[in-house]
Amino acid sequence: PAASAIAGDMVSRLAEQIGPGKATVALKPDGSPFGQALEAALKGWGYAVITDQKADQKVVPLAYVIMPFEGQVLARLSTASVELGRAYTVTATGATPASALSLLKRG
Repeated sequence: PAASAIAGDMVSRLAEQIGPGKATVALKPDGSPFGQALEAALKGWGYAVITDQKADQKVVPLAYVIMPFEGQVLARLSTASVELGRAYTVTATGATPASALSLLKRG
């Protein structure tokens, strides 16, 4: 539940920056609960998701990092043009944002 809550929140914030469903996202599969939740959240927002990195169309490569820090979880999504980060408090039933959204736009 925590992975889905974090992925849902982060993808909604990503959609605010790059537009919902406006791109094909290249995501390297890793089999982690967060990776699976992130792919589901992207598809839920209307993005096409490829995992083989062999598409001919223009794609938005997406990288992510999830790491525990001082009792919370830090999540970061990165594309070539934007990087989003946020801390979350994880509970048995999900996760809630514990910080403001950090946003970095690249030229």
